[in-house]
Amino acid sequence: MSISPRSPSSRLRLLCRVGVVAWLAWLPIAGSAAEVPAPQAAETRDVILLLEQGPLHLRLHVAVGGQNPAAARRAGVTRLFAELDSNRDGKLSREEAQRSPLFREKQRPGAEKFLQSIGARLTLSPRDVERKFEQYGGETVIYRQNTTTSDNDTAVFKLLDEDTNGVVDENEMFNAVDLLLARDDDDDECVTLEEVAPPREPSAAEMLTGVPTPPPAASTVADLLRDTHQTLLPAQLLQKYDRDQDRKLSAAELGWSPERVATCDADRDGRLSLKELSGLHRSPVDAELAVDVVRPAEGSMLRLLSATGERSDGGRYSDLATITLPSAVVSFSAREVDPYEASMALAMRTFNELDQDQNGYLDREESMLRERFARGLFDQIDADGDDKIFGDEMRAFIHSRGEPVANTCQVTVYDDGAGFFSALDANGDRRISMREMRYANKTLTGMQRDADPGLGETEPARRYRIEFVRGVFNPFGSPDRPADPQQPGVVAAAKPRPIGPIWFQRWDRNNDGDITWREFLGPRDAFDTLDADRDELLDPQEAAAAVSLERRQPSTAAGP
Repeated sequence: MSISPRSPSSRLRLLCRVGVVAWLAWLPIAGSAAEVPAPQAAETRDVILLLEQGPLHLRLHVAVGGQNPAAARRAGVTRLFAELDSNRDGKLSREEAQRSPLFREKQRPGAEKFLQSIGARLTLSPRDVERKFEQYGGETVIYRQNTTTSDNDTAVFKLLDEDTNGVVDENEMFNAVDLLLARDDDDDECVTLEEVAPPREPSAAEMLTGVPTPPPAASTVADLLRDTHQTLLPAQLLQKYDRDQDRKLSAAELGWSPERVATCDADRDGRLSLKELSGLHRSPVDAELAVDVVRPAEGSMLRLLSATGERSDGGRYSDLATITLPSAVVSFSAREVDPYEASMALAMRTFNELDQDQNGYLDREESMLRERFARGLFDQIDADGDDKIFGDEMRAFIHSRGEPVANTCQVTVYDDGAGFFSALDANGDRRISMREMRYANKTLTGMQRDADPGLGETEPARRYRIEFVRGVFNPFGSPDRPADPQQPGVVAAAKPRPIGPIWFQRWDRNNDGDITWREFLGPRDAFDTLDADRDELLDPQEAAAAVSLERRQPSTAAGP
């Protein structure tokens, strides 16, 4: 039995008389959680998070669809080679290879005859295909960082600080729900950071010239998060923490105990030299996680295996773990993204911008408006060589070029500053839901760290987020750089995990994990009956418990 988006309210009025959940009991309940792949099925990386007070050692076990990224990439190579090798001779002719955009290039008359005359090899082996995957896919684990979120977080504090006295007092904490809800521009009962901190207005000079000032790059190569295999890491650690400039790091400079320093201190002088810092992977681990950037059929994408800090999220949310340290709060999250859907969204946005005559395809003249097309990209996409790019050719190009990148994991560290938005966003979905708004008073109170009344702008512990997401091919951006996971096209392709009974999932139109009275499609008395804790929100547990109870105790009530 299914529920239409607009079921007649009379059906639910009958439900109230014969047992509120009798009708709902026909509907299936979502499956229970399962574990992410075991570490041995993943690629293990030791990374260092360079906090201001000292480095944090993280151990990551990363998987893509239950495999380590390298194995997932090899599986893609095997699959593509089998598709292209039509005569099954174990090698690809130029004609066979040209069927894939990975190997397609503009054919020039006499080119093959010339290559034969100089003895060039005209076939491709599986290893050649693997090299092409490595060329387009890059590293299997990619580290990025975004520090612009700390600037935007300031806008959240300014919103809460109504009287602009630099402190969010008790009354302002109590009024936080109304202040936040007033910024809900799209009326979806959730507030995003973009709604709190909208893009700035253009300057007078920009309005006169019509040329906007380019915004700072949101996603850059990570300086805050470094792999222990990176050769420049020891020098960077010295540069950041060597306060006495003696070319060694003491326990005090690292913010570590002497016992921890001793695990890497080969000469036992109590300090770590440049050479000893290269063995930082042998130091105790502050947090260990297992992550799969492809959601399993059932369950979570992220599991916190161990942590030295206190886990402050209580394990309440799937795909999220938050640990509180003396000097910082660090959250880990995995976000599900369909890499092909996201790449296609980015591609179609560019396609529509370039299709000036709006005839549904791009010709060479239109494509020249983008620099990357001038470097042979047009010929890679134009499968039939008719000098026109249609939507189906774009889709085939996206899938072929996107697969090497899709078998990678992008790890992005966000510096959220004081983290007012991140603290309010308890489940880490980058929105403050109605439930989170109602708990805003309690959340803000818990962020206080000094004895003075109220919450100052710099009072909370600094917050960092580390997000794991599947790699997304950036069709018309830099060829050696994946798409920023916060780009509009990528965000639109993110898929929130469905929870609760099927009817609950359908009625939770903003996918925030609760059904408000506005979302509920039945009468008020039915809503009140289901709302067991009387908090004006129906959560998945209330929905599932009601269905489960009715299934165990079938209703015998008479009809009206």
